[in-house]
Amino acid sequence: MIRRLGKFEYFINYVILVWLCFSGASHAQLGRRPAKDYIPVLENQDRLARLQPDNVIARLNLRKEDVVADIGAGSGVFTRRLAQAVGSGGKVFAVDIDQELLDYNRGKIREAKLSNVEFILGGFDNPKLPPKSVDVVFICDVVHHIEHRQLYLGTLRECLKPGGRVAIIDYKTNWPPGHEQMKYRLDELLAWMTKAGFQKKEEFDLIPDAFFFIFVPMERSISR
Repeated sequence: MIRRLGKFEYFINYVILVWLCFSGASHAQLGRRPAKDYIPVLENQDRLARLQPDNVIARLNLRKEDVVADIGAGSGVFTRRLAQAVGSGGKVFAVDIDQELLDYNRGKIREAKLSNVEFILGGFDNPKLPPKSVDVVFICDVVHHIEHRQLYLGTLRECLKPGGRVAIIDYKTNWPPGHEQMKYRLDELLAWMTKAGFQKKEEFDLIPDAFFFIFVPMERSISR
C-alpha cells in the first residue's frame, strides 16, 4: 500500500524527477527514471484529486466492448479504471516506455483481478499499437514528456478503428516546477493534431489547470 505524501514530499518528488530527466537522458520522455521514485508521485492523492479520474472516465462515454489505449500508462491510475469501464468484453492496451512501470501496473491489474489489459513497451516516437485496433486513445499528462511530438501524434491515426477518438489531457497553466522546457501552447497542439489528420470534436472544462480535448480523424479527401 502506498503511503499518502504530504505537499512538501510531493514537491521534492517532482524535483527528483526533473533532475533524473535532465541529468540522465537526452530525451524529454523521462524514459530512464527509476520507477520507484515516480510511482508515489503518480499515485499521490493530491494528484488524483486534481485529475478526477472517475469523472474523466465518465466523459469518455466508453462502451463495454471498446478497446482503449492508455498511452503513458505509468503506474496504472487510469489503466485500472479504463479496464473496469470497458468490462470483460473490452480491452485496454497499457503503453509505456518504462518496463518497470509496466511491471508495477501489471501487478496492480492482477490485484484488481482484471484480465482485459495487454501491456506494450512503446518507443519514444511510436506507441507500437497494432493497426486499426483501438476505439479510444487516451493520453493524460504525457504529451509534454514527448520530445518529437508531431512525429508521435502522427502515428495515432493508423492505430484507430473507424470512428475512433483521441482524448488528450495536459497542463495549460500551473506547470509543476522543472517543466519549463516541456511546456507547449494549445495552438501548437491543435496544429500538430491538424497535421496528423485530426480535428477537435469536444472540449471539457473539468480540470481547472488542464485542457481535456477529444479529437477525431478528419475525413480524407477523395481525388477525382
